[in-house]
Amino acid sequence: MSLNLTAEYLEPEKDSFWRRQVSETSTEPQAVFDFVFCLVAPLLCFYFDPIVFKGGLGGRAILQPFQVFAYGVTAVEVSLFVLWMLFGSRLGAWSRLIGAALISGAVFSAVIGLAILPFSLMGLVLVIGILGFIPFLTAFAYFRIGWRAFRSEEKTPANSPIIPLLVGAILSLALPALVSVYISRTTTNSIDAILHGNARQAELAVDHLKWLPFIPQQNLDSLVNAYTTETDPARKETLKKSYQSLTGEDLERRAMILND
Repeated sequence: MSLNLTAEYLEPEKDSFWRRQVSETSTEPQAVFDFVFCLVAPLLCFYFDPIVFKGGLGGRAILQPFQVFAYGVTAVEVSLFVLWMLFGSRLGAWSRLIGAALISGAVFSAVIGLAILPFSLMGLVLVIGILGFIPFLTAFAYFRIGWRAFRSEEKTPANSPIIPLLVGAILSLALPALVSVYISRTTTNSIDAILHGNARQAELAVDHLKWLPFIPQQNLDSLVNAYTTETDPARKETLKKSYQSLTGEDLERRAMILND
């Protein structure tokens, strides 16, 4: 089955909005838009994230259990976006695979936007809710770039789009999911050593965790929860020092945010 839908469905008018989005070359405003919402905005949102994956303003984050997975998908999508911006159609047969992966990333971004939409609408009262609509703009940009990349190299086995779409989904979604499982299990085991081991075991666990690219907030918060209920001063000090070493932040401050 061919995916050659452009002529019949995607280009109904010579200068239609959609035709401009899926044309082979991007305009300067489109390039700026793509750079902002495919690269800059997602990274800034993750860094200053107040409520979605890390939390802060309202205590626990909305999608905290999916933090590692979301970061993994974003890392893949940003890398592919940069790769396409640098080399474009010169990537040859890889273009279709990259396009499929970017399209999968667009779907992922849209799902994130829908998941936090109620909170984004409520947050409009405080203006900050407008940030919740960034995933939709990111999804649009990724889809536009992905579609261009996908159509730039159409010679595939049996001219079928299924294989590159499946491989692209595996690259952008399945691999980050596997990495997420690995990091989550590794982090859980090390956090358990801190929570239930002696001071030496806790120190070794902290050293082990520092090798990870980052530590999921929900695992760090388990240290905070244990600290607030611990009665042994020595154990409380171990938990506090471990949290400080891993985050550079004060555990008691985090406890106040969570218990507010």
